[in-house]
This record gives sequence, C-alpha cells and structure tokens, in this order.
Amino acid sequence: MKISHSQPTISRQEIQAISAVLKSGHIAKGKKVQEFEKRFARSVQTRNAVAVNSGSSALHMALLALGVKENHEVILPSYTCAALLNAVLYVRAKPVIVDVNENDFNISYLAIRKKVTRRTKAILAVHMFGFPVDISPIKKIGVPVIEDCAQALGAKYKNKPVGSWGDISIFSFYATKMITTAEGGMIATNSKKIDNAIRDRIEYD
Repeated sequence: MKISHSQPTISRQEIQAISAVLKSGHIAKGKKVQEFEKRFARSVQTRNAVAVNSGSSALHMALLALGVKENHEVILPSYTCAALLNAVLYVRAKPVIVDVNENDFNISYLAIRKKVTRRTKAILAVHMFGFPVDISPIKKIGVPVIEDCAQALGAKYKNKPVGSWGDISIFSFYATKMITTAEGGMIATNSKKIDNAIRDRIEYD
C-alpha cells in the first residue's frame, strides 16, 4: 500500500464551500475569514487570531509586532525550515542559531540559556514534526517566545494546545500541512496589543 507524504484530503463538502465563496463574488478577506479566525482562536485557546497569506508572513508579522529590528537578536533552532532564518533577516535582526535536542529535534533549553544576551528580543520555539517543545522553562527566561506550530496543529503540551503558550504563535496552511487553504497562515495571541499591531499592518478595505 502506497502512503503519500503530503497528499491533501479534499472532500465534496470542501469543494462546495469553495464554490459558494466564488459564487458570492466576495473573494478577498471577508466574513468567512473572520469566522475562520474566531473558530481557530477557540481551537488553540487564544483570545485572538489573524489570518495571513502564508506561514512565512505570519512569522514576519510576529517579529514586527514584537518590535524586533536591526541590532536585536533572535534565537532559533539549528534544525528547522529556512523560512525562519529569512524572516529574521527581513527585519534586519541577527539570527542566533542554537542546537536542538537529540530525542525530539526541538530547540534546546540549555543551548538557549547560553546564548541569551541583553539584545535578545525573541526566541523561536519550533514544534518539530508535531512534537511539542518543552516550553515552560523557556518562558521562564523572560524573553518573548514565538511558537512556530506549522507542523504541530492539534498537538498538546501539558494538556493545552501548542500555540497557547507563547507570546505569539504562528501556523501554516500550506498544501503539506495538517489543514490547508492551499496557501495561507495564521497568527494567534492572547495580547490585544499584539493583535492590533498585526491587523494595522495587514488589513485594508
């Protein structure tokens, strides 16, 4: 039996839903996206969620919302997607790459502790292959944490969904992810200030 690596499951119900949107004539951000944002926020147990065009854009917006800029440092794992490195470079910050754990390929808390400086503005905690990062000790460091949940939607850490732990969490809906909108991403946060900062950058009429 052949098991596909990342073939999407698209049912008749989903095709009908897409058709209904196309027939409505409203193909930009509207009521359906707002409904998606609200339901998504509930599912990951955050107060706010903002839909964007990709997981990479979600990460870029997250860094901007935290005020990351030139001369700041962002800690990220050595084993991850290149999109993280690119997002840090987009905001002209310095990427500080640290080692990962042997058992789960997630970012190492001990490695992070060795690299934190006065210029550290954010830590990117990537939940690799659906395995949650041990995020509690990382949060205690006192540096804002961005959870990258692109590969981990539905996973839980200490009986709470991943994405509900960090200052900001980002998700991808690319064709190879757990759920897909073909392209697309989401930013989730409990902070209204962060939510507003992101919406101010991406929303228009």
